[in-house]
Amino acid sequence: MPLLTSLALSYSLVLIAPGPNLLVVLRVAVNPSWGRLLSVAAGIASGAAIACCLAAMGTATVYTGEGLESWGSMVLSFILLYSAIRLLRHPSGSNPSREVGSNTVNLRLYGLGLATALCNPLSIPFFVSIYIAQPDFRTGMGGAASCLIFVMALSWFTLMGRIFSMTAIRRLDPAWYRPARAILAAAMGLYAFTLLYAHSI
Repeated sequence: MPLLTSLALSYSLVLIAPGPNLLVVLRVAVNPSWGRLLSVAAGIASGAAIACCLAAMGTATVYTGEGLESWGSMVLSFILLYSAIRLLRHPSGSNPSREVGSNTVNLRLYGLGLATALCNPLSIPFFVSIYIAQPDFRTGMGGAASCLIFVMALSWFTLMGRIFSMTAIRRLDPAWYRPARAILAAAMGLYAFTLLYAHSI
C-alpha cells in the first residue's frame, strides 16, 4: 500500500501538469458528449497503463534510443498540428447529431487518446524512473500499479474535459467561445513545434 500511495502521489503531479494529453482532451471537449469524452480519456488512460506495463517488463529500455523517441515526438507533433487545424477550420461548435453517439467516432477518439499517451515523450521515462526508484513494483505489484494509473488518468481527464468543455465556457460567457478555440489551437501548435524543434537540434 505505501508503494501504491507513493506512485499515486507522483503520478498526480504528472497529471496536473499541462501537456499533450490535456490538450487533446480539451480539443474533444469543444464538441462535448459523454461518449466522445470517455472514449478519448479511456484511450489516454490505456496508453498510460501500457507505458507502465512496458516499464515494469523492462522493455522500456528500448525506448531510450534516440530514434524511437524522435519518431514518437514526430507522431505526437502531427497529431497536435492536425487537431489544431481541424479546430480552426471547424465552422461551428456543434457536431452533426449522427456523430455524437457513433461507435466509429468513439473508436477513433479512443485511438487518438491511446496514440497521444504512448507518443508522449514523458510517459515511459516517468514510469522507468519510478521502477528504478522502487524496484519492489517489479515483484508482483506491476498489475496493481497499471490499474491505479488507468483509473487515475481516466478520472482526471474525464473531469477536465467536463470542467473545461465549450458548453461550460458558453455558460460563463458566450463571447469566450471563439477566443478559447483559438487559444487552444495555438497551444497545440506551439507544443507541436516545440517538440519538432527539440529533436531537430
